Amino acid sequence: MTRCWLLLGLLVAIGCAVPSQGPAVDLEAERRALMQADAALFESHEDVDEFLTSLDEDAIFMPDDAPLAHGDSIRTTWEQLISMPGFELQWKATNAQVAEAGDMGYTIGTYELAVEQEGASMVTVGKYVTLWRKQSDGSWKVIVDCFNADGPPAEG
Repeated sequence: MTRCWLLLGLLVAIGCAVPSQGPAVDLEAERRALMQADAALFESHEDVDEFLTSLDEDAIFMPDDAPLAHGDSIRTTWEQLISMPGFELQWKATNAQVAEAGDMGYTIGTYELAVEQEGASMVTVGKYVTLWRKQSDGSWKVIVDCFNADGPPAEG
């Protein structure tokens, strides 16, 4: 019986020593911030330098029908994409979720990409998921971006 009381006392002492979790995170405000970050990323997509400032230094880019890009290869991959003849890109986040801790989140959305191929405008429609990490300054940066097509390109 004494062992039970000692064990209970030890557990209570350990429980009291655990630091509090801090203030609650306003998840709805963080979801809105992620939707805004995603929209800002879209607004910068034609300016490679500005676009890259929204990416975490450890970001991974996973484009459809292309190798995984990391580090400097993200710049190269993005420059090749936006320099394609007839390049036009639209995307829009349809949902954002944030982890309970408020430090990680994701956006999901749809995109439409048009490029010229053999003299015709070809349009690819698809979906994407972007994983975000909250920075120490409160901003959100992309850590993984992955997108894929709903089907083959169609003449547009």
